[in-house]
Amino acid sequence: MFIAFSGLSGSGKNTIMNHLVQMRKDLKILTKSTATTRKQREDDKENNIYVFLSKSQFEQGIKDNIFIEYQVIHDNYYGTLIEAFEKALLDKENHYMRDIDVKGMLLLKKFFGEDKIVSIFLDVPDNELQKRLKKRGESDEQIKKRLSRGELERSYKKYFDLVVENVDLNNTLDIITKFLDEKLEKK
Repeated sequence: MFIAFSGLSGSGKNTIMNHLVQMRKDLKILTKSTATTRKQREDDKENNIYVFLSKSQFEQGIKDNIFIEYQVIHDNYYGTLIEAFEKALLDKENHYMRDIDVKGMLLLKKFFGEDKIVSIFLDVPDNELQKRLKKRGESDEQIKKRLSRGELERSYKKYFDLVVENVDLNNTLDIITKFLDEKLEKK
């Protein structure tokens, strides 16, 4: 089973996934599953999620059909690597998680089938989101760009299996844990 986390930039997707990995032995974060042309951040070195490519390398990957889907988000390419997801779905002992763009989540479900993907959307009020993005070191211009995309991302909430407003970390983890217990038990 694959668990797709989507939501606004700064909504806490990676924080939630990191806590869930500590709480459950059957959950893993899918590494090296997304290629991007964005600049590497300090936390990227720890979590090993992205494959960083130049624009020309990414465009060659598009030609070579190595992506389930790809998007341009905040002026950077992001693409979901087919090979990583195929390996994860073959693992019968673990469930894998990854944050993915809202449009990408719909394409994942279409590509692999609704029964193999569980989707969770994390939302957060704009004022809280601004605080988080500032704390993360985003410039005012970057924050404005990310907030403007929020309306589009929120318009996709109706396609998700679970929507959680992530204001209180412990409450969010409780809601998601109960949801996953129910969903993963059925699989």
